[in-house]
Amino acid sequence: MEAYWDLENTVVVQGQLFDSALPVLSVLLAALTEEISVEARDAVVELIHQIVSGESDEEEVERGNPDLGPRCRELAREGLWLLYRELGTRRRENAEAILEAIDPDGERLAVLRSSVRGKSAPR
Repeated sequence: MEAYWDLENTVVVQGQLFDSALPVLSVLLAALTEEISVEARDAVVELIHQIVSGESDEEEVERGNPDLGPRCRELAREGLWLLYRELGTRRRENAEAILEAIDPDGERLAVLRSSVRGKSAPR
C-alpha cells in the first residue's frame, strides 16, 4: 500500500495526471501479465483506473503536455485483453470503469459484462 500511495500521489493526484503517468501505466499493464498477490493486483487495477480517468494537471498543460489523459487511454487500449480478464474477478467494478473509458467497442463491453454478471467474482 505504501507503493500505491507513492504512485497515486505522484503520477495522478485527484484526477490530475503528471508526465510520469505514461511510463507508469506501461509498467502497471505489464504487472497484470504476472502472478502477483491479490492485494497487489487490486492496487494495480485501481491505479490504472485513476490514470485512465485523469486529465493533464495545469502544470503539465503549461509544460506542453495537455493531452496526457487521451494518451494514457490510448496506451491502456494496448492492454485491453488484460483488463477484460479482470471482469471475472473481485476487481470487476474497476475493470468496468476502465473499459468504459478506453474501449471504443461498447457492444463488446456490454456482451462481456453481461456474461460475467451473476457469476461470483473470484479473487
